[in-house]
Amino acid sequence: MKTKTLFALGALMLVVSLSCKGKGEESQAQPQDEGKVLTQIGDVKITEKDLNAQVPDVGEIGLKEGDKQALLEGLEKLTVFYLAAKEQGLDKDPDVARRAEWARRAVFADEFLKQQTKDLQVTDADISQYYKEHEADFNKEMSLLEVGLAQPSLADSVKKLLRDGSYAAAKMLEYFGKQGLIMMNPVGYINAAALRFNLPPDAAEAVRTAKSKDILGPFDAGNGMQVLIMVLDVRKANPDMKKIEPVLKQALLAEKQQATVDSLYNFYKGKFTNNTPQNGKSEESKQ
Repeated sequence: MKTKTLFALGALMLVVSLSCKGKGEESQAQPQDEGKVLTQIGDVKITEKDLNAQVPDVGEIGLKEGDKQALLEGLEKLTVFYLAAKEQGLDKDPDVARRAEWARRAVFADEFLKQQTKDLQVTDADISQYYKEHEADFNKEMSLLEVGLAQPSLADSVKKLLRDGSYAAAKMLEYFGKQGLIMMNPVGYINAAALRFNLPPDAAEAVRTAKSKDILGPFDAGNGMQVLIMVLDVRKANPDMKKIEPVLKQALLAEKQQATVDSLYNFYKGKFTNNTPQNGKSEESKQ
């Protein structure tokens, strides 16, 4: 149910697969139980455990030999360039060390979020309930055109051109596109029940109740971009629930995961922000 749109929806933390060292930190001794050594380059050993740590836990599905070889070659290349960088003293560079520290933090943050969301599930009852609540939407699909606006002030002019529909209007829109002022994105048909998984809440609700030829927005798409949505067509759908259910299950799970991440963020932001020193003094020291 996920369709490519111009909206940059929130995602889980970026997975950074390799932990990095802080400023001026020398290479630490590897654990004694390092596992089977696959190869060694300089003083760096690449073990089977190193290989397995580069991929997420996929249950009983294991890596194929070709995948393992590709990962190993990737780690070998990384090791060679790491040693070359170290030889040139880049491990002592403060800016490089700062980036490495943030990469290390990202590894811990990613692992924390995976631990917190790994037990989330979507049941058959969840799917049945969602279908009952959105049955009318499942029977309707909508063809959409998104227009990204580099400048919000263009919204009214672009709306007029879209409504005009003439050859001259189309050429003007084409000109705006070539100038980088707008980005046209024909989305195609989306089941109305799936809009919430592809658009921000305000846009999804507006589109869900719209009629053919309606032009909606602009809606905030992040990064300073705004998006207009034109409903090109609305037609009756005959959903095949056997095909839809696995996709719906994945979409609902992603929604649950994002809600959990948002909740955790708000909780821990409040917790740690309240303990953040201000002007060199913590909240405790002010009392």
